[in-house]
Amino acid sequence: MTAPSEAMLPFLAARLERAQSLAFQPPFTQWQTRVRQVWQASLPQGETVLQGDRLRHVTGDVGEFILMRPEGEGPHPAIMLLHDHGGRFDIGWRKMVSGQGSDAALYEGRHLADWLVARGYAVLCHDALGWGSRFAGGYDEQQALAAQAMQAGWSLAGITAAEDLGCAEWLARQPGIDPARIGAMGFSFGGFRAWQLAALCPRVRATVSIGWMGFRADLLRDGTLVKGQSAFHTLHPFLDAEYPDLAALACDRPLYLRVGDADRHFPHPEAAFDRIRQIASVDAATFAGAHVFPLVQQEMAVDFLDRHLR
Repeated sequence: MTAPSEAMLPFLAARLERAQSLAFQPPFTQWQTRVRQVWQASLPQGETVLQGDRLRHVTGDVGEFILMRPEGEGPHPAIMLLHDHGGRFDIGWRKMVSGQGSDAALYEGRHLADWLVARGYAVLCHDALGWGSRFAGGYDEQQALAAQAMQAGWSLAGITAAEDLGCAEWLARQPGIDPARIGAMGFSFGGFRAWQLAALCPRVRATVSIGWMGFRADLLRDGTLVKGQSAFHTLHPFLDAEYPDLAALACDRPLYLRVGDADRHFPHPEAAFDRIRQIASVDAATFAGAHVFPLVQQEMAVDFLDRHLR
């Protein structure tokens, strides 16, 4: 017998097919406004502020963070650099910054934050709930964390989205930062967070998302959403639209999407890209590789940011 995790139960599959109340409907601007309002209303509401040396949101202590700046007074373009999952929870943003005691193996040895600063960007990195300074039990405790969030009227995905949004707004208020030139960048879970942030936040003017895109039915059947409880961080209850439609909310600004053609977590990215193209213009393609962010793709991604934020 096939387990439910391997073949979606028919009544759930039928429900997913019907649950498209927020799917794209022209005109774009009206649809974008409506979906953003619904999405933002589902999130924990509150401003992110600095208290002492910690960022705080209505969800609590956002944990350790780092704001790195290039030389000169600015104002500088800035990047929200959003960390990946990485298969472990004791490390969040630290793998992207040199001197933090964490290797950058997922990025072929390059510390992305240092590299972006050297290219003239200010960079903000912070830990998502459950990672790094906000470790909450790792793999074994994710279901408990998700259940607690649901009982509070939130979701893990909503907490992640609200905190990333709040941190972007906080970044825009900092001296020496050009609020009109803020971008987002991430790989894997960070790639999801990057396009999600751009979808919710018009302030994000250019976005690079690597290694996260697909239709939810595919991902629930044989992709990343059935590979572990980490899926709770990307599942928004009652948000009735496909992931490509949600990503398309950001397509009134430059959006760069890449997924490896052998990425086992995201089995049909081209179909998802085609769906986005039906809605708006997007720079989306696959590259030869698995679930990785190789150096050559890093160079292409930052060239894209340079064209739109420098």
